[in-house]
Amino acid sequence: MYRSNRRIDSEAAEWAVRSQGRTLGAAEQAELDQWLEASPRNRGAFLRASAAWVDLDRLAAMAGSRALLDIEERQPPRRRYWAVAASVAVLMLGAIPAWWAARHHNVYTSEAGQVRHVDLSDGSNMVLNTETRATVQYDDAHREIELAKGEGFFQVAKDPVRPFIVRAGAISVRAIGTVFSVRASHHRVDVTVSQGLVELVDASNPDHVLRRRLGANEQATVEETHRFEVQTLDQSEVSRRLGWREGLLDFEGQPLIEAVSEMNRHNKKHIVVDDPQLAARPVVGQFLATDPAGFAATVAVALGAHTVEQDDGIHLQ
Repeated sequence: MYRSNRRIDSEAAEWAVRSQGRTLGAAEQAELDQWLEASPRNRGAFLRASAAWVDLDRLAAMAGSRALLDIEERQPPRRRYWAVAASVAVLMLGAIPAWWAARHHNVYTSEAGQVRHVDLSDGSNMVLNTETRATVQYDDAHREIELAKGEGFFQVAKDPVRPFIVRAGAISVRAIGTVFSVRASHHRVDVTVSQGLVELVDASNPDHVLRRRLGANEQATVEETHRFEVQTLDQSEVSRRLGWREGLLDFEGQPLIEAVSEMNRHNKKHIVVDDPQLAARPVVGQFLATDPAGFAATVAVALGAHTVEQDDGIHLQ
């Protein structure tokens, strides 16, 4: 494996120098395209090599030498070409792994009320719900996302060589070519699968690692009991639970206190339910996630309550 990776890096360095140094001919471009399509590792190595070429000055300084930058002046054209390619390959095998990892260790956050769409480098798509923090780290062997808090929706591009894993504490969700969401909150993780198949793993107890596969239209909850509570959902329920991607919250009989808690996640101005009996009454309807005043007014009419706006928020009484 190590020897194979070195060969790929060497070929990638050659292609990077050829493509950056001049415009490729039609036959060369077709050959490069074929090489890139042959393996995801080829694409990753080529991106690293291209980055190494572009940042050659900085990488040479990291290596503690200006010798690399003098190659162009010292070498005849053909020897110069191979010397630069070799230099790029050396940097890829030496100084660049830490630098490349740093550049591909990206943190994405969303503010209160914000739904953020992120196109990932492998063709996957990530949507972050309100107040979410996700760290994305890719390399040649893995695609991993650490969900520190909040909720993310993932449309995963197929890549059999590199599994796609979302981690939320000790819980991990492993998928290939799948559409699913993960929500992490208050020592609880919820996983909802809309398409494909995922493997859910709870590694909080090293002596008793729990595993469970989830298919399309299944949802699992993992709490501090470290048990998987799995339920099957119909397509309309899955769509309802994922309505937040369009900025909507859809309630189908949840107690008002739960609906208010969900609305408050999306807004700085919070709703307060003063009456315990009112808090237990069911809410039905679809609401704009960032309109707490509209939600409170509609609920007040439907439940025979009234609203009072104060400094600390909107009170339902």
